[in-house]
Amino acid sequence: MDREHSGLRSAAVLALCGLFAVLAVGLALLSSGVYRTAAGASNENDTRRTALSYLINQVRRADRTGGVAVETFGGGDALALTETVEGTDYVTILYCLDGQLMELYAEAGSGLGPADGLAVLALEDLSVETDGAIITFTVTAPDGTVSTASVSPRCGYEEVGEL
Repeated sequence: MDREHSGLRSAAVLALCGLFAVLAVGLALLSSGVYRTAAGASNENDTRRTALSYLINQVRRADRTGGVAVETFGGGDALALTETVEGTDYVTILYCLDGQLMELYAEAGSGLGPADGLAVLALEDLSVETDGAIITFTVTAPDGTVSTASVSPRCGYEEVGEL
């Protein structure tokens, strides 16, 4: 009789260990799916926040009379930031092209086009709108989500039109 109980106990312990292992693996698989979803959403949120932060900080960096201009470049909205270095004017143009936020830094009037810029980060679309003293940036991330931020340069801005 003792052997029967011993075998039954062993089988119960083995079944309990097996159930524990199955539940542990299931929990690990479920957790990894949740983590992947959260990490993906966080990554897309970081892309939008990084793009908006970058644009706003570039405006703040160039915030001087004649330093900030809103224009059209390569068929889309763009931000032009002008600075003078040793008597020569240089312009930084921020725009969106082929799913990338682009930056083109060149001497003013150099004749460089949109394809000559460098990709900063993945971004489907950039919209730059003005209202009074406020510049509003609207960015569309690769997943289609849209975010907006506004900045008001102390020295104002210019609307140039087509560059």
